[in-house]
Amino acid sequence: MSRGVNTVSSGRRPFFASVAGPVLISFSLLACSCSFPGEAGGADEVSEPQAVTSVSGVGWEWQTPSEREILAVEPVAMGAAVFMDTGVAVLHGGTGEEVWSYLVPEQEAFAAGLTVDGASLLVARGPSSDEPPEETLMLDADSGDSTGEFRVREGFAPWDLWSASEAERVHRPPGVVEEYRPLSIIDVASGDQRWEQEAPLTCEADPGLASQQPDSLIHDSLLLVLVVCSPEQFENPLEVTTAVVALDLADGQEVWRQEFTHESVGTFPNASIAVEGNALLLEGRDLPEAHVINVPDGEIRASTPRTVVGMFEGEILAWEGSSEGHRYDLLGTDLETVESVEFPERPWRSLLSEEDVLPLGDGLVSVEVLEEDGAPSALALGFTPWGGTETEVLDSGFPIEAGDYFDRFTGQVVEVPGAVVLLDGRSPEPTQLVAYQ
Repeated sequence: MSRGVNTVSSGRRPFFASVAGPVLISFSLLACSCSFPGEAGGADEVSEPQAVTSVSGVGWEWQTPSEREILAVEPVAMGAAVFMDTGVAVLHGGTGEEVWSYLVPEQEAFAAGLTVDGASLLVARGPSSDEPPEETLMLDADSGDSTGEFRVREGFAPWDLWSASEAERVHRPPGVVEEYRPLSIIDVASGDQRWEQEAPLTCEADPGLASQQPDSLIHDSLLLVLVVCSPEQFENPLEVTTAVVALDLADGQEVWRQEFTHESVGTFPNASIAVEGNALLLEGRDLPEAHVINVPDGEIRASTPRTVVGMFEGEILAWEGSSEGHRYDLLGTDLETVESVEFPERPWRSLLSEEDVLPLGDGLVSVEVLEEDGAPSALALGFTPWGGTETEVLDSGFPIEAGDYFDRFTGQVVEVPGAVVLLDGRSPEPTQLVAYQ
């Protein structure tokens, strides 16, 4: 069974604030072998790393220049694109060596985002975030070389590089979650607007309900929009409609939609969408079922009431737990079980989220808590082969300070070509990457 690494953002959202919602930040100028604004990336010829199917220990570590904070990591063909509060760096997944980086002087504003296809990074820089960027470059993700400029229109969140492709970008003007934010499609090369929403999408089940558009994805010629409709004031139970609406990327016309209505008790709705291939996964802790939808025609392929962790390269990871232990099943897009692992109940397991796992070709990677004198002392990765029940806990990744309030893993575990990378938001050491191979 082969499960290679995609070089685009997966359905799983990063825990940190970048990439899924790019961060506007200023930087200190660091001394390192890197490219600077206006210069080419200059990476030497380096071969691309291969996908990992299992991990057995720490392969390499990487610490940020001048102890700066890492915000998120995304997979690219060369390995790991590291988004920091000092810029962006691409590390070779097999060795951890820096392939290229892009930094700006401290007094400048900076933003960056990975394109939908994972082939390029868009970076914007300028003297102030209150003004449009002075320079907007498209950098080759493999080499860091500039392949040209992209253009943004003033007034359309020019610093928001949340989701992009080489032809178009979805703009989300700043605003609180409850506020309607129109979606616009802009041609990156010319800066011309293709279309903009005049009003938020509503749910056909009850067009009078307040609606939100918490997520959107580009897939081929479609813009897929997640729409959640519910009363403006909290009620118990709360009647909620969740819809996935496919719009034509060229003109914004609706192509198809799927809607699901249910009652939610004690909480506002929470849902997300992810796409790989022609399969769209709609899931959420507050939804009674997760659904797999065929993107070209909007037909439902399969549905399940199980707790779904996310979609990983065309396969779906589901979880269920009891007092006796936990079970993870890897499902196909028909939601039939492909592989499984089981964990017996053990100390600290309940303190971690069931999302702190990652399926590989040969087994399941999980975030583990190491103990010393009966108390949590460090975080590391564990590896459990498919069909097995014994987890091999690998070398330590990050220490946990005594007295820390430790309720769950607050970092990120992500597969990149050549390694599985572990980040931790609580590490008392300077923020760094620990890569397992």
